Amino acid sequence: MKRFREVWLALVLCTAIIMLSVSGCGGNSSNATGDKGKTSASQVNTTFKVGLLVPNTINDGGWSTSGYEGLKQLEKDMGAEISYMEVKSPSDVVEGFTDYGNKGYNIVFGHSYDYQDAAKRVAPQFPKTIYITSGGTTVMDNVSPIYFQMEQAVYLMGVVAATWTKTGKVGAIGSVNMPAITKTLKAFAQGAKDTNPSVEVVTTYLGTQTDVGKAREAALAMINSGVDFFWVSANAAGQGVYEAVEQSKAKGIKTFGAYSRFSQKYPDTVVADALLDMGNAFELVAKQVKDGTWKPGTLNVGVKEGVVKFFWNEKMYSNIPQNVKDAYEKAKKDLMDGKIKIDIGAY
Repeated sequence: MKRFREVWLALVLCTAIIMLSVSGCGGNSSNATGDKGKTSASQVNTTFKVGLLVPNTINDGGWSTSGYEGLKQLEKDMGAEISYMEVKSPSDVVEGFTDYGNKGYNIVFGHSYDYQDAAKRVAPQFPKTIYITSGGTTVMDNVSPIYFQMEQAVYLMGVVAATWTKTGKVGAIGSVNMPAITKTLKAFAQGAKDTNPSVEVVTTYLGTQTDVGKAREAALAMINSGVDFFWVSANAAGQGVYEAVEQSKAKGIKTFGAYSRFSQKYPDTVVADALLDMGNAFELVAKQVKDGTWKPGTLNVGVKEGVVKFFWNEKMYSNIPQNVKDAYEKAKKDLMDGKIKIDIGAY
């Protein structure tokens, strides 16, 4: 009897242990597939991660700053987890694209025309990451460019310069001879020539995106030759042009802001600013990627899309001659009506 009771107790204990074990396994399985498990997995999968590579410091006050501001807008408006990298050498681009791909980023914005070759090389390794270049022509399954029609605003600056110049000589300074830069210098020259064919347009390229001193010297040399209006697209080096114009403001020398509100920093010399609302441009892409509707192809954005913007210097505006304002308004209307075709050359 005693022996039977011991066996019976053993069986009860074993049964209880087995039941608990099955219950425990079943509980884990239920949590993995039930509401709680799904919520946890969803939280991981829906983390929207966006990376950015810029060619200069995010504090350059121009192109790289605009890219960083666009990235921050995605963080604010879409709750994106963001990261950025300041490129120091060409190898950094491949390294940065690869690193973001390995980390499972949803989108990586390469904020330069020059980055498309690196995107072409890296993207096939990370088919779930979308690589977007600022400019370029490369389109692949997960690579596409944004084409910023900045030439629209810069053409109008050429109109303003040609109408207002006292010397009949205006200048355009670029960093390096590449399509994203040359197109704005061509647009400035066309705007000036369309307005006044007798205006002389002096164009020069610095061969650098960072040498502020070289840009300052180039601008001062052009001022000494009679140039009284400037357009500059030279990334960080462009600061030297603004300094040279500010230094020569007693002579009536003026310029235009590129990709940032330089008129706020130099209210006596910057007539107007040509801006890209990078946040709007980046959001157009990011929303499509997030909702699964994105398709490869060039995204063209300009004035109509609220990305390219022309802002007068409010402090200077009352002193701008009326004929200059009238010339601007007429050219803007003609541009929006499709009457003006800007020749930017090969891109």
